[in-house]
Amino acid sequence: MGLNRHTSVSTSAPNVPSVQNFLRRNFHASVALGDFVYIDGGEVQQLPAVNGGPTGKLLNVTLAIDMRKSWTNDTVTFNSIGKNGAPSLNTEVLWPSTDNQTFFAFGGEISYWDLGAEVPDVSCWQFTADGNGGGSWAIFKPFDQSIFYDLTRPGFASGATVDNTGFIFGGHASYRSSPQTSQLRENVPIPGIVSFNITSTRWQNDTLWRPDIQDLNAPHGMLASVDSFGTDGLLVQAGLTSDANNPPPFNNITIYDPSKKTWLSQTATGQVPSGRSTACTVGVKGDNGTYEIFLYGGQNIVGLHGNISLTQYRENVALDEIYVLSLPAFAWFKADYPARHPRVGQTCHFVGNRQMLSIGGRDPTVVYNDTTSVDPFLQSLGIFDLTTLQWSDGYNADAEPYESPTVVKAWYAANGPSTRTWHSPAVQRLFLQEASSTGGTGTSPSSPEKSGSSSTGAIVGGVVGGIAALCLLIGLVWWLRRRKRRASDGIGKDPTPEQQTHQDHQQSELSAREKPYRHEMQDDYRPHEMDGTHSAAEMAGAYSAAELYGGSPRAEMGTQSQSLPQQQR
Repeated sequence: MGLNRHTSVSTSAPNVPSVQNFLRRNFHASVALGDFVYIDGGEVQQLPAVNGGPTGKLLNVTLAIDMRKSWTNDTVTFNSIGKNGAPSLNTEVLWPSTDNQTFFAFGGEISYWDLGAEVPDVSCWQFTADGNGGGSWAIFKPFDQSIFYDLTRPGFASGATVDNTGFIFGGHASYRSSPQTSQLRENVPIPGIVSFNITSTRWQNDTLWRPDIQDLNAPHGMLASVDSFGTDGLLVQAGLTSDANNPPPFNNITIYDPSKKTWLSQTATGQVPSGRSTACTVGVKGDNGTYEIFLYGGQNIVGLHGNISLTQYRENVALDEIYVLSLPAFAWFKADYPARHPRVGQTCHFVGNRQMLSIGGRDPTVVYNDTTSVDPFLQSLGIFDLTTLQWSDGYNADAEPYESPTVVKAWYAANGPSTRTWHSPAVQRLFLQEASSTGGTGTSPSSPEKSGSSSTGAIVGGVVGGIAALCLLIGLVWWLRRRKRRASDGIGKDPTPEQQTHQDHQQSELSAREKPYRHEMQDDYRPHEMDGTHSAAEMAGAYSAAELYGGSPRAEMGTQSQSLPQQQR
């Protein structure tokens, strides 16, 4: 792949050809980091011709595009950065850090144009940016070497970064990917999903959950990172297959939760994209908690020998289209524009406030995925407005902030905040966890009747306790006022024998009545010990919580409760 019989390779050709001489960019890797987009590795086809054909150039520098200012694809400038010993490979995977200071390179293989070169050892390289479009490369020594050196460097793998962890998925080993696999004469699929935590610098190698994608040997389908859902973000996949000639449609969405290392699935509806391979994706947070994944390009059938059929040609032309998957609706939408310029193998990034930058790509309508024709995107750079769903030839650094496309907003307005059909409760909780945590689906599995009975008992208990406290307060006030009044009547005088006898009798009577109220309520009337027979609906008239008649302060707590004497006026 990448070798065309009409192409001559030149080491002296420029890494950045002029706009007039530029043809196509292929097999590269790219990453958006801070205010710049970096391009590394891959091949550049350009003019003038050598020996009657286009000139091929292996990119042996890293390029940086400044996204702080607006440009068009015929005025954009590239800053060239030396590699400092870092290998120049095709189909690498680049992982950016969340602090926008550095990115890491892993995977890839040497070009067919470079078969005389020695295949470099398996390694991970780190690029540290200087914030001004420059930076430097250095080899990154793994923290856990025993795990890292057991890894196989894959070519044509898919990569994504979520929660400051880089993931690489699928791909194949070949005689061009590492010295350890130099004896291979055919591409061998690499199973599993490898992760590199940028914070802890630890590597992990996990297995996949589906046997049918254990032998995935190319980035057929879609891999996107989603940081709006899940504990530590999610990886979303679709269209997975090991058969490039028969890729499935994108209605079955596979979800990987890195925090639990679990795999889930969900069915998507709407304008589902047909099967394709080697497309590119970008993701962006939408309105009201949504997340949109944009899928662009790809190819359906690879023409390996001779001329492809008219049907194959038309199918691949039709894949010049962009689809939007909105979460948690799990609904697909298609951008409305005419298909004219299909491409495969391009890389894509969300840039600025609302645009997608497409970089490179081959023509899938020609045998061998033609790399020598003139790219309709000058410098192989295309700009797509993710809100208006329209192409343009320029990047706008001052564009308005992203809003979900009108067609996406209309869906939510008509259908509600999410899909109505969930594949499983686990998927529903994963995407609606905010609603669950505020009393939605995350409640305990008690029955409604049982939950309702418990609430009723608590309410009755609270009412009874409140009335009991009110009764005690009224009694205490009455007793204190009466005692004060009597004391004031006899200030400075000794009581007569008749008065003393009457007071002693009343005091004895009060003492007998005070005792139950000093301990509030008797045990069998305490609110927290009421059983089911004293529920609100079953309380008889004799057990009513409290009744206040007219202006009388008298309180009654059933037939067995003590009554306070009426307060004197």
